[in-house]
Amino acid sequence: MLINFPDVDRFIAQSSRTLNPTPAQYTLFTRVFGATDTEELRKRVEKSRMDLLGPVERAFLNDSAATAALEKADIANTAALLVTFSSDTRYMKRWELSARIRLVTADSPDQPGNVEADLQSLVRDFGACISIPLLYGQDFLDRYPQLLDDFWKFDNDLFPLLMVGIPSWAPIQMMKEGLAARSRLADAMAALYRRIGQYQRGEQVDFGADMSDISDVALGRHQVYEKENWPIRHRADLDLAILWGQNANTQPVLFWLLAFIYSTPGLLESVREEAAQYVRISRPYPPRITFMDITGLSSDCPLLKACVFETYRLTVEATSIRYVEKRVSVDAGMYQQELKPGMFVSIPHAVTQRDTQVYANPDEFNPSRFLEVDKASGRPAARYGRLKPWGSGPAMCKGRTFAEKELISCCAAIISLWDISPASGSWNLPAMVPGTGVKKPVADIRVSIQRRAFS
Repeated sequence: MLINFPDVDRFIAQSSRTLNPTPAQYTLFTRVFGATDTEELRKRVEKSRMDLLGPVERAFLNDSAATAALEKADIANTAALLVTFSSDTRYMKRWELSARIRLVTADSPDQPGNVEADLQSLVRDFGACISIPLLYGQDFLDRYPQLLDDFWKFDNDLFPLLMVGIPSWAPIQMMKEGLAARSRLADAMAALYRRIGQYQRGEQVDFGADMSDISDVALGRHQVYEKENWPIRHRADLDLAILWGQNANTQPVLFWLLAFIYSTPGLLESVREEAAQYVRISRPYPPRITFMDITGLSSDCPLLKACVFETYRLTVEATSIRYVEKRVSVDAGMYQQELKPGMFVSIPHAVTQRDTQVYANPDEFNPSRFLEVDKASGRPAARYGRLKPWGSGPAMCKGRTFAEKELISCCAAIISLWDISPASGSWNLPAMVPGTGVKKPVADIRVSIQRRAFS
């Protein structure tokens, strides 16, 4: 049943005693992330759910904590190595390995280098290599060379099949390979949580792994798992959902954000000029970022932020799903609709994002639609308006503050240091197809990457 009603935010903000997000989340846990549904597991999830969310909210929703984590990631220096101008995979960075790097010109002060690469693969894995160690430590990423390949196979291939209800026993090669990738990811996560337990108990850690940079999120969740005696495999399944939530949407958005900024005439120069106050660059070759103010980029660069919002609008497909626990009445304008207990309500926020009554020329990339003049200061400001990229209500994405800061800081660092142009000579952005939360390109974009030329 399709219901159109104007005050969706007030509706979805109702208590979980009326509209409960947990059943839909639990279904994802069992259908997609691999947990086996049992009465014991249901009780354990219900008992531990809020305690497990606590460490995530403290780290990812808190503005200061999110900024501190990203400062720890050293994005400025990492972005300087976006491409290493190497033709030998032994000397490439992790994020270059999937990008089909081709060295065109060697890099030197007398002759700046040039490489060709697949932009989506490069940027997607670059972002993941920033994010994952902040949550689970650098050793976790380094120990499993296949981690990124398995993650994207799980996200791109398996996730959609399981979401639409195709059984895992279906004789589909994509299903078989995706399940194998998910199993390897879960094995890696289970091994990690065994090491976290050893580390917290002061025992010898498997492999002598360095656990000193494990986040408070993982340590805090481990304490809850221990307290409630969660089986190690269920810990792995549930934290696979955290790993997925941290990367599956943010990294594809970073790709689209950069593609839009570099391909829109005149926009790159304007965003660079705006960000220059907060991203300072040394000019001796090769150029490096000597100072980056993540707080300033997030709060005082309205054009960059508006580009992020417009990228959300065009690419993010957020949906809020709730289970009706108590009878509730929906005011649908001309009439009222009664929702009964046992029903599910699905609110696809992305429908509004292409609505011509809300956004003029909705298929065009136009960040200015999110810019307005702040009445108090008289300065330009970027506002979300009716955009809902994180869902709505109490169960909206817990990582939204961190993810937005990550997008802004990674984008600012890359555009400040690199010139990126289409290898074909002209920009032609690929068509989009539905993804697991963010639209995917039908094909990667082959680009030429050089160090930024300063006048």
